[in-house]
Amino acid sequence: MGVESYITSFELARTSKGQQCHHICDFFGTFGIFVQFILSIVSFSALIVKRFQEVPRRPVNVFKFDAAKNGLGACLVHFMNIFIAMQFAGKEDPCPWYFIQILFDSTVVVFANFLVLRFFERRIMAIWGIEISSGDYGDPPSFIRWGQQLGVWLAVVIVCKIAITAFQSLFEGSLAAFGAFVLNPLCFNPHMELFIVVVLLPLVLNAFQFWIVDNYLMHSVEGPARLPKRGFSSSFEGYDYGSLPSTVDD
Repeated sequence: MGVESYITSFELARTSKGQQCHHICDFFGTFGIFVQFILSIVSFSALIVKRFQEVPRRPVNVFKFDAAKNGLGACLVHFMNIFIAMQFAGKEDPCPWYFIQILFDSTVVVFANFLVLRFFERRIMAIWGIEISSGDYGDPPSFIRWGQQLGVWLAVVIVCKIAITAFQSLFEGSLAAFGAFVLNPLCFNPHMELFIVVVLLPLVLNAFQFWIVDNYLMHSVEGPARLPKRGFSSSFEGYDYGSLPSTVDD
């Protein structure tokens, strides 16, 4: 799509009843900060619900480490999404672009995160001989091991976000027109637009994303290289993280 057709599509999408929509949702106004606080509560609640669905449940200390790692990664993604949306939007409304970020994060990116995380874990093990299996914090759970895993996870988040942003830049015109078209009915009510884009849509999409990412970050067994020679540390006793590989030494 050429520049002229992109501008035409965008302007048509942001027009209602013959008037051009000039309202812009404000992420950092009083209302914007309030809805972002609601988003954080809703997203973390998904992890609480998931914990109560586990049979048996993770130990409390392990769950705290997993949830903190997930939450910090989500905070980084959220503010990166706001920054990216504002850069793509320029002087226009950034909410459509934030909406686009949420759609990609809860579909393509959430799967890419898993692939990149496992790749990083294996490369770190192969190059430096450091076992950094996500969710295994030792016995007792070690803050240092959690910090190492947090660093890897944040690197995964940043790499995937940079990659998907580069991809979006190739289709900037089409994506901008799509986001503006979807949110067109709300563009004259920036508070309602902000609430729906930052809270209502993520109510389902972010909750799903938190649930899936928690599965990535919790301890799992994928092969002999990921299992301690004498089995799991006592901090994981009673939790079924998967069947043991037959090649593990007794």
